[in-house]
Amino acid sequence: MRALPLLLLLAVCPPSIACECLWEGSFADITDKVDYISRGRIIQIKGNSMDIEVLDEFRGTSYHEQVRIWLKTGDLCRAEIEEFEIGQEWILALHKIDSVPEGGFNPMTPNISYGRKGDYSLPGCGGYFLPVSDDWVSGPIIDTTKWDFEPKLTPVLTRLIEGYVSGEIDRAVLKEATEVDPALRELMINTRLHIKR
Repeated sequence: MRALPLLLLLAVCPPSIACECLWEGSFADITDKVDYISRGRIIQIKGNSMDIEVLDEFRGTSYHEQVRIWLKTGDLCRAEIEEFEIGQEWILALHKIDSVPEGGFNPMTPNISYGRKGDYSLPGCGGYFLPVSDDWVSGPIIDTTKWDFEPKLTPVLTRLIEGYVSGEIDRAVLKEATEVDPALRELMINTRLHIKR
């Protein structure tokens, strides 16, 4: 008799399937593995998807002012939706969804799915997403160890990330920028602000 309630509970709440993937590297390592890299502001979150307002495009062109990005559901090795909030800005390295596998879309749960053809997916096993604050980018930019999403690197300007993606600056320059003493950088910023007054 005790087994019946347990079986009913398992039928209603199936155990979550964990994604098992290898760390694919920091942002500098994964840029050639994706279809589209952009800077965007999150304007909506529904289920396991989010819509971003495209602020800048570093690789590829979406031809839209807004794009939909699909995140983790089931055993897909994608970023967790809980990492993101409306209003945040991110640099996102994305895969385009060219086809939806059988069972990838359920009309009964349209906001929780694999995604739609023409939309994008955000991998979760590497430096595919970098937070942006006042034009400064942080996170696993370069040479970060496995699963280190908050490394002790100095933030860099978005134009350096854009320059790296376009090939205008190389890995050594990007690495050097992340190693600048934070106190020195703060002094430089304060000096510039003081001069402007």
